[in-house]
Amino acid sequence: MECVVEGITQLSVLGDPTRRAIFEHLVQRGPSAVVEIARAFPVSRPAVSQHLKALVDAGLVVATTAGNRRIYAVDPAGVAALHRWVNARWQHVLDHFTHAARQQGAMMSTSATKFPPVQKICTVPIPPETAFDLFTNRMGEWWPVETHSISADTAAVRDLRFEGRVGGRVVELTTDGQEYSWADVLAWNPPTRFVLSWHPTTEPVAASRLEVKFLAVEGGTEVVLTHTAWEEFGEAGSALRDRYDTGWDLVIERLEAHASVG
Repeated sequence: MECVVEGITQLSVLGDPTRRAIFEHLVQRGPSAVVEIARAFPVSRPAVSQHLKALVDAGLVVATTAGNRRIYAVDPAGVAALHRWVNARWQHVLDHFTHAARQQGAMMSTSATKFPPVQKICTVPIPPETAFDLFTNRMGEWWPVETHSISADTAAVRDLRFEGRVGGRVVELTTDGQEYSWADVLAWNPPTRFVLSWHPTTEPVAASRLEVKFLAVEGGTEVVLTHTAWEEFGEAGSALRDRYDTGWDLVIERLEAHASVG
């Protein structure tokens, strides 16, 4: 099973239509003997046995002995490995699609106004894995909700939730049970990078693009925050960009302070 975790072997094995049908049969019917499986297919028992052997070798099926019979069943560990492999590749495809779509949108834009990005860079004394986790899963510990939140009443902010996956959201949670969406996750590559479609208002009319990178450096992690796509807001883009240029300073200060005390 050397190549099973890579997913390629499993996909290759399932590429055969008969073998795939046998695997689906086990998924639907549960553990079965060769003779039971063979009754469902217009192929010989030896051929079914060969297909089952390939599925076992690929880690998709496991065989056990019951008396004088061999019982075959789907291997949950192998299926989970294939699922992880496919998810990782699909995320990679989505990231490339998002990048290509934004490039195409930029080329098709009729707006002649271009605003420079807002960029903030700081170094925190923790490794990239910890810095990434602090900025995402532990966002609620340090984010300045008193000035950077949707809720009118700061005391009502109960927590912040960062859903770590492509298609996930950044959500503000309040004590009265409300949820306010700040952003949608466009790219998720822990512990080095995430990208958000950023729209922290109750009724968003457009969204900007926020990318945060975590680079290992001597003594810790360099955090590079780049905020772009102000042209999506039309004439209001310039003023909005200027507000964020100063607004992100407080966020970075809080991040640095929290990272320094652990």
